[in-house]
Amino acid sequence: MRRPGPSGECTRAARRSPRPVCNACGVTDAPADAAIAALVEDLGRAREAASAVAGRPPLGVRAVEAAPGRRGYVAAFEGPAFLCLAGDMRAEGDGARAREAAQASLLWEHVEGLVDADALRALAVAAGRVLALGRDPEGVLAPIGTVASRALDLVAWREEPLRALASMPDLDRAVALQERLVGAYARFVRLSEPLVAVQDTLDGEFLEALGELERAAGRAGAGRRLADELAAALPDCREGADEMAAAHITRLAEAPGP
Repeated sequence: MRRPGPSGECTRAARRSPRPVCNACGVTDAPADAAIAALVEDLGRAREAASAVAGRPPLGVRAVEAAPGRRGYVAAFEGPAFLCLAGDMRAEGDGARAREAAQASLLWEHVEGLVDADALRALAVAAGRVLALGRDPEGVLAPIGTVASRALDLVAWREEPLRALASMPDLDRAVALQERLVGAYARFVRLSEPLVAVQDTLDGEFLEALGELERAAGRAGAGRRLADELAAALPDCREGADEMAAAHITRLAEAPGP
């Protein structure tokens, strides 16, 4: 099994500026900008610290917050080899904490794959096409509008520059946002079920738009719970974390057994 390490995209993602709220005004969020700048600086320091410990530059560095207020870093090297750094930029010496950081990093890669901003945007566009037709059999337009809104809420979360930080506490927010999308889509599905029996009487353009909405929802994962998919991924992440700890560049201390 391939064990993906920290992505080299981390620093580049953190450097991206937030999208403006509107084209007519240059609204900025000073606290968010400061947090992004601090994260970029910390990633640079972590890269330097990892290079000093390993004697060679890492392929990538991931900032990890495995628990509230506890920042760490996971660096991947050719080999593969790995190095976990504590918040003070020193090599992590605790085996349990190193595994925790490695597991968080691996789980975050699953999140990045499952929460696809482009697919979510396409879902919102498909919903907009149905809404634009103005036909509302069985009252389906209201939940379709909610689906579009919930999809864009999740896009906003996914594209925040601070997503370069693999924050397990913030993962709860993504799960909650995705649950709202799943709920909105489930309501649409329930309301649209009676349309199957009368589809021969419906406008072809409307049926085509509904079909594209359903296909877009499938691609965006609107019918699947993110929480369930992450729970299913946990065993592999734990196994991967063990492998990363075994390939740790520095020695890790293990807690004594009972």
